[in-house]
Amino acid sequence: MERVELPQLHEHPLIPFHRFVSGWCDLCNPLNVFTEPGSNENIYGGYRCNELGCGEEAVFHKGCFKPLKEINHSIHPDHPLKLIIPTVPLQDSQLHTCFCGKGFKVGYRCSMCDFKLDLECATRPEPLVLLENSYGHEHPLKLVFEIYLMQSSKFCNACVKHVGQTDPHYRCQECEEFVIHVDCLDLFPEAYHTSHPQHPLKTFKGQVPDYADKNCLLCEKEFDQRHHQLHHCDVCNVNICRACMRNPPPVDVEALKTHEHKLHLVPRLIDFTCNVCGTQGNRSPYFCLPCNFMIHRECIDLPRVININRHDHRISYTPRLGHGEWKCRVCRKKVVGFYGAYTCARCPSFAVHARCATRNDVWDMVEREGTLEEEEEIGPYEVIDDNTIRHFSHDHHNLQINNDGMIISESALCKACVFQIGAEPFYSCKQQQCDFILHEKCANLPRKKRHVCNNLPFTLHPDSHYTFQCQLCCQYSTGFRYQSGPDVIIDVRCASISDSIEHKSHPNPLYYYHSISNGDWCCSRCKTEIYSVFRCDECEDYILDAKYDDHPLFLSYGDMNVDEKYWCEACETKVDPKEGFYACNDCGVVLHISCLFGDFSYVMPSSMKSSHEEVVSNNSICRPLCAVCNFRCKLPSVLKVSKDGDFVYFCSLKCRHSFGEWQFIF
Repeated sequence: MERVELPQLHEHPLIPFHRFVSGWCDLCNPLNVFTEPGSNENIYGGYRCNELGCGEEAVFHKGCFKPLKEINHSIHPDHPLKLIIPTVPLQDSQLHTCFCGKGFKVGYRCSMCDFKLDLECATRPEPLVLLENSYGHEHPLKLVFEIYLMQSSKFCNACVKHVGQTDPHYRCQECEEFVIHVDCLDLFPEAYHTSHPQHPLKTFKGQVPDYADKNCLLCEKEFDQRHHQLHHCDVCNVNICRACMRNPPPVDVEALKTHEHKLHLVPRLIDFTCNVCGTQGNRSPYFCLPCNFMIHRECIDLPRVININRHDHRISYTPRLGHGEWKCRVCRKKVVGFYGAYTCARCPSFAVHARCATRNDVWDMVEREGTLEEEEEIGPYEVIDDNTIRHFSHDHHNLQINNDGMIISESALCKACVFQIGAEPFYSCKQQQCDFILHEKCANLPRKKRHVCNNLPFTLHPDSHYTFQCQLCCQYSTGFRYQSGPDVIIDVRCASISDSIEHKSHPNPLYYYHSISNGDWCCSRCKTEIYSVFRCDECEDYILDAKYDDHPLFLSYGDMNVDEKYWCEACETKVDPKEGFYACNDCGVVLHISCLFGDFSYVMPSSMKSSHEEVVSNNSICRPLCAVCNFRCKLPSVLKVSKDGDFVYFCSLKCRHSFGEWQFIF
């Protein structure tokens, strides 16, 4: 695999790619300035970083990556412009200002008059004068890019937005009333496009005509309130978005890794089956006529060997699965064996659609072809003898196994999951003065793993003095945590969940889904609004909160045909068997779900302290009253706060936040 090293542009080696990606070039748009708010540009091949955690962000146009050292430009015809390229890493280099007002770090400069162009403006030559009768005006229009003192506010005749004194624009020198932004030339009022040369396209802003297709002919972007500028052909009933109008896709592509012949764009509405991914498309494929080969633009130059967050091994692209029954492990829909897909060399039944495997939330964005597979990871502990280990989280003492069913104190909590040890096998420190203890299953937690909630791998961190909030269940915890990058943190209970579960509350399997906004889903059991859920694909209205784990208490349901009453051991009120509850099969203890999982349930007592506040066990004979809701605190842990030499208690974070006063520890 070809690699290019340019340390002044990026810290890692870069590899070439021919794929079509949505993003922004780090060179010509380093500040992520968009012409249309909330949208990315289309990049049709170039160079990208292939390092973990970096590949999605560091992308460069092919032309920007290897710019000419000197150019002549129509905007500044008197002198040549020389390339400005940083000699230090790009993020530390000097920021320059283009004549259009945007900041840049790589571009061109006139050494005689200090005129500057960024790479985007340098590759888009603008004529100094637009001839008469251009853009619906009878007089010539002159390009103005110096500071222009206007006698009154002017508005662009194309976008109807204000034209600032420093905005580059075309202006009528005779009547001075007709003004167009340089960036708005493609909006006015008719224009031809390389993908639709037979008819002019009319500019629409706002409502799409009722009879028209509601998506861009080329990129399939939907026209909505955010993307509402389009160019429409009322003869062929096709639309092209502003981004594709300004930056059209190439009419042909050469990608030998995908197909041996050159591929040609077919810019029209047409139903087809992609030869690479096997899924349906309805517009603008790339086509090889001699081979009758048709492909989505997104499927050009797919990576050959990758890692995804739904499987522990590498998977490889194959152009044909062959005969058999295949089901995609991401979308769970049928995979047709006569088209391309990803498979695992170690697991013969594993298959994933090509489009599903290369989704940004599934693939880690690193191409593994030509690289050695990672060595077996280091285990979490060293075996000393049959009964003794030295765990990496407690490497100064040895731990001894206890698997004879010994019951220990309820206050003894596992340092990893912050659950009671109960009757499960556990490891305890051999030093008498040390209270370090781990469930056997928690001692075996892998130090690295992949998880469905993020495309990058997770690393186990055992710092029990660190307080964090799990991204999946939103519970605060002081136990062990899995962390991916600086921001994505989950506790060890949620990390043990796969992308599907079997749950006694529902007859069908439940599958993991994640939403970017809270309130999209409500748990069918506890009625909580949540981001991460398990949802039934067959009954879409059945949703389960992602706070699911093994526990000595089992989720239970009463007999609906028997008039049986259940009472919660914690709050001493009735339990509705239809809603489910937790029960102990040995002693008959029954608890509401809400009485079992509180805000402090996964926080080690006395491990979170401030000058005024501390999480403590709620195990006294007389349970304290909450200072806000005035109910007895029924959960195993509560928040104890010092106030005027006395103590008050809070049963939840909601009550603590309502109380105000002082900065609390969460």
